[in-house]
Amino acid sequence: MLKLLIVEDEKITRESLETLIPWNELGIGEIKSAKNGQEALETVKNYIPDILLCDVRMPRMDGIEFSKRLKNIFPKCKIVFISGYAEKEYLLSAIRLNAIDYIEKPLDIEKIKSTMKKVVEIIEFERKEEEEKERLKEHYNESIYYAATQLVQQLLKDHTDYSVFQKYAAEDFLTSTLDVIVGFVDWKAEEDHLDEMVSKEIYDQVLGQDLTSRIAVLFSFLSQNSFVLICSEKSEIDINKAANILKEVFLQKGEICLMVATSIKASQVKESIGNMLKILKKNVFYNGFGNSYTYEGFVDKREQEISFDFEKFEEYLKWDDIKRAKEEIEKLYFWLKSNQGIEIEKVKNIFFEMLLIAYQVGRQRKITQLLDEAGRAKKWSEIEQKLTLNQLKEVIYETLDGIFELFTTRGNLNRKVYQIMRFIEENFYDKHLSVQKIANHFYFSPNYLCSMFKKATGKTLNDYITEVRIEKAKQLLKDNSIKLYEIAERVGFGDPNYFSALFKKKVGMTPSEFRERYYV
Repeated sequence: MLKLLIVEDEKITRESLETLIPWNELGIGEIKSAKNGQEALETVKNYIPDILLCDVRMPRMDGIEFSKRLKNIFPKCKIVFISGYAEKEYLLSAIRLNAIDYIEKPLDIEKIKSTMKKVVEIIEFERKEEEEKERLKEHYNESIYYAATQLVQQLLKDHTDYSVFQKYAAEDFLTSTLDVIVGFVDWKAEEDHLDEMVSKEIYDQVLGQDLTSRIAVLFSFLSQNSFVLICSEKSEIDINKAANILKEVFLQKGEICLMVATSIKASQVKESIGNMLKILKKNVFYNGFGNSYTYEGFVDKREQEISFDFEKFEEYLKWDDIKRAKEEIEKLYFWLKSNQGIEIEKVKNIFFEMLLIAYQVGRQRKITQLLDEAGRAKKWSEIEQKLTLNQLKEVIYETLDGIFELFTTRGNLNRKVYQIMRFIEENFYDKHLSVQKIANHFYFSPNYLCSMFKKATGKTLNDYITEVRIEKAKQLLKDNSIKLYEIAERVGFGDPNYFSALFKKKVGMTPSEFRERYYV
């Protein structure tokens, strides 16, 4: 059922329109009314009309002005004007607003019914048309997704089957130079068919293809975390625009990192994509996600030697000196960040060896059992799945924190939590104060830090940071000479509006209201 909005300044006419017309029979199930354009604007803040039945001449805001504003908000709303004045200027305005009809007063109920019946039919026809377009688009997206996957697979083979490209009228990908984007994604959530959803979304909104166009771009996942987009130079798709669209599509689904190459010969696309993936994978590993790179060819750099003092690391663990063990990891971490030529597999092997040593020491201290073959395989799989050096370090930190939790927290938990709380109270003004920053200061993993703090205090670390900042803000509010935006800055908020909103959420009133109630 459709929604109707009646805007009429004459009360008798307005009420008659609401009660005398059999709206349900016409397919209109909900009706609201207003006595002028100003009041109607307030109504549409919480009400989306399908049809507007509106008087032209009204006080405060006439029907023409209101209809213009409504069209800006709800362009699909159908308009029918009513007026006692068949003046040329109003008729022209109605035409410009694509009004369905213009009914003159005195109103004829049959005329209104026939007009509304026509409006309802127009809306139903348009909705069916939109549904059909969506159905065709969905079918098209599914087909093109399947075709793109096949074509990308062919391009990455040593011997390409030309007939596959003929089948999809995609010969341009074999006869022209190509622009290529490869990327890696770190998904925010583990859901089935995320890759298919992303692919279809890209073909749906990104590249502006209509249902009659040739395939102008190929997008396909190469693995769960890697993908490629290929444009033919004969298409009108700008590769930089395509890169921006990829970022937009992935925005809510995960972090990505991209590498762009232009003017690649079709005969070299397999080799180029392989090299791009290799370079980008290493860049992601060492520098994390969120960056974009330009491919400038592959240079096989001489690899540096890497070393780590496993004996010293094991000795620290045996003496329960987790802090110094982590300092050794930090030294290695920063050396690797500065010398990014080491193969990822070698780095993962070193971190895996650390993990095995930790379990071995834990076994000696009767904290853990020695890992059997299945356990080792499971831990290696956990290491292997990590895409960045940061994630790898996090695995080791969490392992150390977990294994040695009894020794690092027994008898000392309250003292450590107290130290953390003091640190927050001394650094609340820092806009960049975060769980990660606190974890780095105390050499804990963020997950372990949050778990330990919540267990000891019953509140989250972020809640405590907010609590301290709000209490400091209350103290500053005593001084009327300090402006609110200055208070926001002094307690660690970069955005005064966010500070006010959060203060109201926690205290039940805005900072201004709090100051006025207690200190003015």
